[in-house]
Amino acid sequence: MRRIARRGTVFFTKHAEIERTKDGIEKIEIVNMLGRCTISLIETNRKNGDEEWRAEGSDSDGRKITAVVVVYDDVVEVKVVTAWANK
Repeated sequence: MRRIARRGTVFFTKHAEIERTKDGIEKIEIVNMLGRCTISLIETNRKNGDEEWRAEGSDSDGRKITAVVVVYDDVVEVKVVTAWANK
């Protein structure tokens, strides 16, 4: 996942855009965090069957942030489903 985030395409769902904006997280901060994150949980979304990964790391100021992503290995893309700043 980290390799795909660094070299592939990262795109955001509408929900992810709303949530990251609420917490004042810039897109570039999430993209950069995904390139060096720790995966803390992998689970299957019951509604659509996607395998969702919880990626945790920090932004450039050291603030802890989390993103839930879906990785598409075959097309080298990562979809950010949601994101938040850990409080």
